[in-house]
Amino acid sequence: MKKYLLLFFSFLLFIPATFAQAPKDRAKMREDLQNFKIDFLAKEMELSEKEKSDFVPIYKEYDNERRKAGSEVWKFEHQLSKKKDATDADYKKLAEMQQTARSKDSEIVRKYDEKFATILSAKQIYTMHKGEEKFFEKMKEMNKKFGERHRQNNSGGEPKGNHGKKHRQDTKPSDFSNPDDF
Repeated sequence: MKKYLLLFFSFLLFIPATFAQAPKDRAKMREDLQNFKIDFLAKEMELSEKEKSDFVPIYKEYDNERRKAGSEVWKFEHQLSKKKDATDADYKKLAEMQQTARSKDSEIVRKYDEKFATILSAKQIYTMHKGEEKFFEKMKEMNKKFGERHRQNNSGGEPKGNHGKKHRQDTKPSDFSNPDDF
């Protein structure tokens, strides 16, 4: 497990640099990160090779569907953050979009939990969801540590490769995130 965590942390050190790359490179990085996340979850869930081979295609569909469900919210929120004269109506619309996205996300989780149940035990499904939370927390920690170290190295300036993007720390990558950022 320690080797796995070391690999995980090493991989995360290279993530911020990829934000400065072309969209094609970001797509590759997203795919690599998703594969790394799946490997992490498979290890947490103690999947056999057969279970993992059945799990991977379903999980990729699930993860991509959750990401797409929140992309419109992320885009609207991003536009709203740049809008200097945002109104209460704009924020009301955002709140409604977020509520709809959360409902849609819950439906997706329910739908895929049924699919996972055909190949996994209830304990493995539970462990998968807990593993996603654990993975997200590790990502937040690494992002925070990298940001602090980077700010110190850059005298408080904007991290290189960030191009002014503000990454939210209060939601999971699959919740209302820009699919182009992960």
